[in-house]
Amino acid sequence: NDYIKLTAICAISIVLDLFIFIDISNPPAWDQGYHLSNLFKMYNIISNDNINLSIKLDEILNVTDNYRGPLTYFLSSLKLFFINNSYKVAYISNHLFNIICIVSIFELGKIIKDSKTGLWASIFFTFSPLIIKERTNFLIDLSLTSFTILYILVLTKWYLSKKEIIIYSFLSGINLALIFLTKPTGIVVFIIPTIILFLQK
Repeated sequence: NDYIKLTAICAISIVLDLFIFIDISNPPAWDQGYHLSNLFKMYNIISNDNINLSIKLDEILNVTDNYRGPLTYFLSSLKLFFINNSYKVAYISNHLFNIICIVSIFELGKIIKDSKTGLWASIFFTFSPLIIKERTNFLIDLSLTSFTILYILVLTKWYLSKKEIIIYSFLSGINLALIFLTKPTGIVVFIIPTIILFLQK
C-alpha cells in the first residue's frame, strides 16, 4: 500500500530529526527566536482561561503584526498541549507541515505519471538537506511550502477535472486562505494562475 510507504517515510524523517535535536544546545538565531517567541505567545493565549472567546480570537489574530500570519503558530501550538511545552516539541511540530508536503507531492507525482514517481519524489523531498534544515528550524517557510504544494495539487486536480468544479473552486479558496494566514504576501504568486484557471473552467 502506497500510504503505508508514505507513513514509513514520515516516521523515518521524524527519527532522523530527533537525532539532530539531541545536539541542540545553542540558543536559536534571530529569525528562529522571533518565530519561537510567537509560538509560545500563541500557546499562552490559547491556554489562558481568564479571557473570553472574542478577546482570545482577537489576540490570536494579533500575535504577529507584520507580513507573517498567525496560522503556523496556531497549528504548531496545538502540539504543545498534547506532548510537551518545549523547544524540541516546537521543532517537531514542523512534521505536521512535512506530512502535508509528502502527501501532496505523492499525489502530484501520481497524477503526472504514476504512484512510483510520486513515492520517489516524496523521498527526494523528505531527505533533501535543504528540507531537513528547514524542518529542524522553527520558521514559517516549511508551512508556507506545504500549503503552496497543496494548492498546486488542488489547481492541478481542478484543471484535469471534468466534474466537481464547485468543489475544487471551494477547496482552492480555502487553500488561498491558508496561504494568506501563513504569509499574506504568498497569495500574490497564485492570483494570476487562479484567475486563468477560473476563466478556463
